[in-house]
Amino acid sequence: MIIDVHTHIGKFGTIIASKTPEELLQSMDEAGIETSFLITNRLGHEVDGLATAKAVEIGEKYPRLKIIGNIEYATLAEDQVEELKGFLKAGRIIGVKLYTGYEEFLPFDPKLHDFYDFCSREGYPVIFHTGFLLQGSRGSLKSSHPLNIDELANAFPTLKIIMAHFGNPWIADCAAVVAKNENVYADLSGYFSEFMPISKNEVEMFKKEVGYMAWLLGGYKKLLFGTDWPIYSQKEYVRAVGSLHMSKEEKDLVFWKNARDIFRLG
Repeated sequence: MIIDVHTHIGKFGTIIASKTPEELLQSMDEAGIETSFLITNRLGHEVDGLATAKAVEIGEKYPRLKIIGNIEYATLAEDQVEELKGFLKAGRIIGVKLYTGYEEFLPFDPKLHDFYDFCSREGYPVIFHTGFLLQGSRGSLKSSHPLNIDELANAFPTLKIIMAHFGNPWIADCAAVVAKNENVYADLSGYFSEFMPISKNEVEMFKKEVGYMAWLLGGYKKLLFGTDWPIYSQKEYVRAVGSLHMSKEEKDLVFWKNARDIFRLG
């Protein structure tokens, strides 16, 4: 079984042609992926992406797609937060992503503390963009640095946090934050050259860097499989992650068990 914890559809800026749920499902079938987490990505006026309410409708139509809502920091208001809380309570979304970096705010922003309190109490995971921004994107790499997550994890120690893209290129820093904080995890999405086939040389570098991270963490129990489709081929990404030096038990953890447990998929 494979769960991809990081995919998108719709239009993400001016870089990616609009993708449909049907195209995602076809990609999943070709890659042998059972479930994908569909991450919403409507970020103010700069990105005409997928709004959470629309994604909820898609998730109801296609049960293999589990929905991750997003907080749009630029238009942060009580009604936006209350809508997300309602979707979480009803099981219509399974977590929320914040686009630190693309939106210039820090994870520990006091405006978000009430929402973190809610997610911490109720056990809902919160995902943060960390690491590189898409080539040509506006935003702040400073606010996407993985060390920013440590302050948040200190203040909300029971909040389940996932660092998207495992902080790349600050992989050692990401590993330090994950190792230190019990409820902080990282997904392995978004590593390779954008919009290109994954090369053998890149796979070898990936194996070295993820292997180093796993060594720092003492294993793979806090890492999750993700791709960032459609920027990358899911089929190629499955092969790349499958080439890591993992035992059968570790592969199960990365490919599906960690996601199942963190997101309480049953």
